[in-house]
Amino acid sequence: MDDTRFAPKRRGRRRSCGALTLSAALLVAACSTAAVDEGGESSDASTPDTASSAAGDSNGSDVDGTDSATGTPTGPATLEPVTVAVLYPDVSVAAEFGFAEEIADLGPAFEAVMADANARGGIAGHPIDIQLVEFDLLVAGDSVRACLTATQDLGAFVVLGTNGVFGDPISCVTEQNETFMITDDGAPEEFYDRADGRLVTLLPNKTETQVAIIEAFRTELEAAPFAVFSSFDTGGDNVTVERHLLPYLAEEQLEPAAVVVLDGDADVAASQIPIEIERLRDAGVETIVSTAGFFSTGAFAQALAAADVDVTWIGSDAAGFASDLYATQMEPTQLDGARGVTVRTFGWQGAGIDEPVRRVDCRERVGELLGIEIGPDSLDVTAAIPACNFADLLVAAGELVEGDLDTASLSAAFQRLDTIELAEFGAVGFGPDDFTGAQAAREVVWSLDCMCWSSVGDFEPVYDT
Repeated sequence: MDDTRFAPKRRGRRRSCGALTLSAALLVAACSTAAVDEGGESSDASTPDTASSAAGDSNGSDVDGTDSATGTPTGPATLEPVTVAVLYPDVSVAAEFGFAEEIADLGPAFEAVMADANARGGIAGHPIDIQLVEFDLLVAGDSVRACLTATQDLGAFVVLGTNGVFGDPISCVTEQNETFMITDDGAPEEFYDRADGRLVTLLPNKTETQVAIIEAFRTELEAAPFAVFSSFDTGGDNVTVERHLLPYLAEEQLEPAAVVVLDGDADVAASQIPIEIERLRDAGVETIVSTAGFFSTGAFAQALAAADVDVTWIGSDAAGFASDLYATQMEPTQLDGARGVTVRTFGWQGAGIDEPVRRVDCRERVGELLGIEIGPDSLDVTAAIPACNFADLLVAAGELVEGDLDTASLSAAFQRLDTIELAEFGAVGFGPDDFTGAQAAREVVWSLDCMCWSSVGDFEPVYDT
């Protein structure tokens, strides 16, 4: 990959769940509302005074199994347990209809890996009491109910969000209930500021994942007319487009020939699509920058294919475009040649290169703990990978906690965690007032020949806004 595609990463405060499909309106509740995700409003949830100090009464320097000077655990966790809740959506119904990727039962992998983490010292000497809290994709507001279960009923010290947790539950956890949260997705810039150090994400913030498209494919965007595609639904991140991406394009003197924004209402979107297709045709658009959720992108791509409008799609981790999930929704001939930028290490199989070492280590570790064999394409991998990532993060940050373990000391520890290797990620690390982990990304390309994404080139520094 040309090393000019990604700008150097500037350290400092930095500020995606599918959207509504035309044929699956019932999934409108698959994520939290867009207004909360991007607009700064949040649910009216009470604030318990226990979540941020769940472990604050124990001193790591006074108990066997920790270093008396630093409090760093030197063996099995021996202090008061802390509750760590895993917040995740039930995607089984969506998976049955082909609108989401099937995932394994998270329970066995998380329980086994967190028990292993406790043998390595837990969080600063505190054993992890793991609790799984699922919410219903088809019930509006159930993600906030799950947040309240985790923070108020279970008294979670840390909440982990995986497989599509953003918007309302993040605000509920980090703001209303002042509880520390780690998610494997990114969040809008504003969420990190409002969380006041209580939100850590493995992916870059949503502005960076959108801007990464421009930085990676500037030459292509300068060469021919392009359009920006977004939506008003939950996964579309259109507010981020309006607030950050379009102004950035203007600053870079890159003017889109069209900006397409589909409505979240299925009937309204259906009436918009023919008009927008003709607008793209008249403008001679050759490339579409995708920031919308996979449901809307899939529906629009299928309509473009039916109208014989051939375009090249490009995207990034913004709303999850650079993922296998998009291939389940988009017309294969439309997706052929699509290019993306991702901080994840997928695409190794399509590229004919070795499976990433950390991914192999994770599979083998979880398989040994569970007494099963987990192959590289096993469904069990979908549970093993996040379990490994979260456990390793908690243990590593715990080793950097100074003094008593509480929300403030854990947040400070993450800001000192500048390098860690995780399964299926490039370089990961944090820094002062820097709560997003991914530091490197590379290009992937989708091919009709293998019906798969293939990684391209080496990881390069992530562009930092």
